[in-house]
Amino acid sequence: MKNTPKRAFISSIMKITGNVNADIGVGIRIPLKKIFTWNQETKVFVSARCIRRCIREKLFEKGFEIDPLQRIGRAGAQQLGDIGNPIKYVDDDLFGYLVPEEVPRQRSSPIKISHLISLKHTEIKPEFAARFQREFLSEFEKGFPAPFEIEVAEWLGRLDAIISDKIGCFEENELKQEHKTELSEQGKLYYLKDNERRERLKAFLEILIWEGWQFPRAAQSPSVPEFHFTIITLTKRFVPIFGYVNIDEYGKLSQKKLTALKNLYSTLIDHMFILNYRTGQYQRFKKNKDTLKMEKKETLNTENINCIIKEICNYIVSKA
Repeated sequence: MKNTPKRAFISSIMKITGNVNADIGVGIRIPLKKIFTWNQETKVFVSARCIRRCIREKLFEKGFEIDPLQRIGRAGAQQLGDIGNPIKYVDDDLFGYLVPEEVPRQRSSPIKISHLISLKHTEIKPEFAARFQREFLSEFEKGFPAPFEIEVAEWLGRLDAIISDKIGCFEENELKQEHKTELSEQGKLYYLKDNERRERLKAFLEILIWEGWQFPRAAQSPSVPEFHFTIITLTKRFVPIFGYVNIDEYGKLSQKKLTALKNLYSTLIDHMFILNYRTGQYQRFKKNKDTLKMEKKETLNTENINCIIKEICNYIVSKA
């Protein structure tokens, strides 16, 4: 029987404040990125590209090498593009790449990340600002102020991620010939050593569900996500959990939707974790016959979150 791919589905609810990933300017206004829904709601979001950039910076802080990019294209019309070395550069492994060679060399991302989109309609407030002359200095430049507006909001959003067991695992057409000699070959696939695969996944998970990151526009304010809840499922099947992760009218994790999730998908899920950062607790569920049975309900602390991350890594990387 063909080995089925193993995945971790992760859905996190977090609070965002300010203008952390601005859209293209409109006149003197710096708008928030936003979408307009079918029922006339306004939902703001942070792009997946922005989230990946933030995670890349955190991975670099952790000591991993990041693809510095290269100039590609004809002389006079060159632009930056991927180098495409997933052995050396961790982001080429985790997030994929496209190298436009004569025969394009590309890697589909083993980690899919969604936009961070607000859960409900979001009220947006324009904030007036301007550059004024600095009259408190003995010498200052006289002139008219330069006014501008910044759209700001505070909102709860959901970030979804799908992690596959392709981390540190490559197909032949994804690699240059000289890269293949550095890897172990199994069938038609090439693998990094298991401990390196675990280290890469561990670093990513630490950022995604524990440490967080600083948004690009954080020079204006300490713009970091405030974690509220995270749901993690480990499965050998494709389980669309994201529509079941939401908040109720009191801002708490919707237990009604979680019950519906367990009723519908319990036979497909091997393990499930519910992290509540606000109360400092977590729950662990494991498949027992055709149901998900709660095994633990404990304090969410450094030791336990390390254990959760280790268990996810072992599940994803293990070839069993």
